[in-house]
Amino acid sequence: MADPKLRTKGAGTITVKNGHWHVRVSLPDGTRPWYTLCKVRLTGECTCMAMSEARRAEVAAHIAERERERVAKELAEENRQISERRLTVKAFGERWTSGQLYDKHGDVNGLKPKASAKNDEYRLKAYVYPEIGNMPVADVTEQDVEIVLQKAEVKARKKLGRAWRKSSRFQVYQVMRRLFDLAIRPGRLREVNPVQRFMRPGRDDQKLYGFLYPNELLSLLGCQDVPIERRVLYALAVFTGLRKGSLYALKWSGVDFHHRTLTSLHSKTGLPQLFEVHATLMALLEAWHRHRGQPDDDSPIVPRVPTRQREARVLRDDLEAAKVKRATLFGGADNVQQMRFHDLRATFVTWAMREGRGDGWISDRTGHLTPTMRQRYARAARTLADLNYEPFPNVSEAIPELVERPTNVVPLKRSGE
Repeated sequence: MADPKLRTKGAGTITVKNGHWHVRVSLPDGTRPWYTLCKVRLTGECTCMAMSEARRAEVAAHIAERERERVAKELAEENRQISERRLTVKAFGERWTSGQLYDKHGDVNGLKPKASAKNDEYRLKAYVYPEIGNMPVADVTEQDVEIVLQKAEVKARKKLGRAWRKSSRFQVYQVMRRLFDLAIRPGRLREVNPVQRFMRPGRDDQKLYGFLYPNELLSLLGCQDVPIERRVLYALAVFTGLRKGSLYALKWSGVDFHHRTLTSLHSKTGLPQLFEVHATLMALLEAWHRHRGQPDDDSPIVPRVPTRQREARVLRDDLEAAKVKRATLFGGADNVQQMRFHDLRATFVTWAMREGRGDGWISDRTGHLTPTMRQRYARAARTLADLNYEPFPNVSEAIPELVERPTNVVPLKRSGE
């Protein structure tokens, strides 16, 4: 429908009431009566004899123009809706991972800015878009999803030279299910999610997962062949339980040396965290702050050290450089998981359980733990107890470069150094 009122040049005010066009005009005697215009809704023809022929023609032209604009607007809206219903999987996925979907709809159906959006984007680009990226979201079927999952496994097997972990396959399943869930609401592109729960991959066979013993962490921190930034990162990971992304996002503004607390504003769940840290870790951070020349509050605590390999491979190389050679850390058997960066977080939970910390204390730092994960860490904690290993050793002087010495004392070099 056209605008309720339209000020027209020389013709007065045109309005619509009860489906009819009306016009209010100014007459020579100063009155401003309303006139009903006949047969003008579609044709623009005006038969009101109270106006001059020129006035009637002008009013009719305005009405016809407004009617054309209304029809064109309705047609454009219809075409937009049709186009939206034909939106491709790739186009909709990019709207999601780029944040455009959240910017448009806000907090609907769990939409929020995601710290792991880059991971979702990678999995979609690597495994989903090549197969169904150009298909309209509304046309994707269960069979299409099954093909994506099967081809993703074949591609990963070819790349890795071994069977793909079911947990990795689950991540592709999960990102697709979430994408089509959003396509239902708020996308309104379809009514049913084609990624059904029966497609969910099973669990991997149980493996022996790695964690560090306290003396192994001390050896790693003391190895000067490893860049000092990475050693500080390892200490933070083991003593806080934060994820890798949260660790790299930590800034000096989040360190309260006086109250011995650490604030993490970047997390996978989006929830900010504030918690107490061990005194020896805080002492290490104070020394690191001085070593860095007391950087400003907005500087990262640990700047990234560029590498050509993933963090898991780098960590294992650093352990070997530190003469940590425990076989279970490096895999070799199908049921033994090689040490990964994420296992530094597992080390924290294991040590915390060994120390007798409760689930609340641990989850304040790590977030939610599933019952399966809790059982795994509890078994490892019992191993530490059996070995009489005390967790969270003194790391305040574990990094040699951060140990303060009197200015008149020169450290002696060992033979061969």
